[in-house]
Parts: sequence; structure tokens; C-alpha cells
Amino acid sequence: MTKLNPTNQQILHYAGHFLQCRGYNGFSYKDISQKLGIKNASIHHYYPKKEDLVAALLEERRKNLAISIAQMMESKKSAREQLQYYFDYALQEFDEGKCICPPGSVIIDFQELPEKVKKQDMLLFDDILDWLTNVLKTGLEQGEFNFSCPVETHAEMVVETLMGARLLSSIKGRKTLVRSISSIKSCLGWRD
Repeated sequence: MTKLNPTNQQILHYAGHFLQCRGYNGFSYKDISQKLGIKNASIHHYYPKKEDLVAALLEERRKNLAISIAQMMESKKSAREQLQYYFDYALQEFDEGKCICPPGSVIIDFQELPEKVKKQDMLLFDDILDWLTNVLKTGLEQGEFNFSCPVETHAEMVVETLMGARLLSSIKGRKTLVRSISSIKSCLGWRD
């Protein structure tokens, strides 16, 4: 993995923030350049088109997810601990004002998106689903969870519920997200 220089990191940081708060069509290079105090041309130097920027951002999110998963596996986190990490991450992002999860941030515009953005979004979504499927399968096998539907179905339910809850929480407040997390845990047979 290549190390990004500070300007590139800041561009991705603000692009991610705007993407998760406004969606793909809700921000421009001007929004980012104003935050950084640089010219639009500086952003174009790194990312000639917006599709290049968003595809790179989603790819970076995939890399970060892979690193987080590897760290959890290395530290032998239980299935519940891994799933709690996912919930805590969603709550942290919500607290930072990011209403939409990274893969969900482009859904409303998905059909009109450039192919490279669609591809990276689907890869990120698939990475999350694959990880969650493995976590739920392990948790079921080790008695941490108790449910009878297929593991894949439950993994999709977790993602779908969390995505919807994050959007609804943007108008109804954090308690909506917290309640949804509690409902997910209940559906999984998670008993504290």
C-alpha cells in the first residue's frame, strides 16, 4: 500500500466527509478546495475527474477495512467483539456528522455513476458482507449468536438495517441508530 502525502490525505478526508454527508452529486472540488485553502487545480493534479477521486476514496476505505479485519483476527477478537466494532464505528461516524455509510453514500445516484465508482462501491459492499458473513458464521458456531435463518441473509439484514438506520438517524437523532443496533443484536440472539 502506498503512503499518501498530506495534501492527498486531506483531499480524501474532505471528499469522504462530503460524500457521506451529501452523496456523490452533493459536493464539488470547490467544496474541498475551500476547506483546504487550495485551488481546484491542485485537486485535479491528484484526481483529474471526480470519478477518479471517489473511486480512490472507496478503494482506500476497502484497504482500511482489510487492515481493521486483519487486526481483529490477529488479536483474536470474538465474533461479538468484531460486530460491536462495526456498531461502534457506525456510531462514531454518526457522531462526526456522517449520516451515510461509505457504500451507501452513492446508492441514490448509483445508476448514473461512472463504472469505476460503481465497481469500487460494489467491491466495498461485498467486502463488508463477506466479513459480516464470516463473523456471523463464527459466532453461530461458537454459540455467541443464536438464529436459524441462513447466515448470508442475516449479514445482509445487518447491513441493510444499519444503512437505513443511519439515514433515518440524520433526522430522528442518535437514539434511532442505537435502537436499530439493539434490534440487530436481538435478531442475532445476542444476549448480554
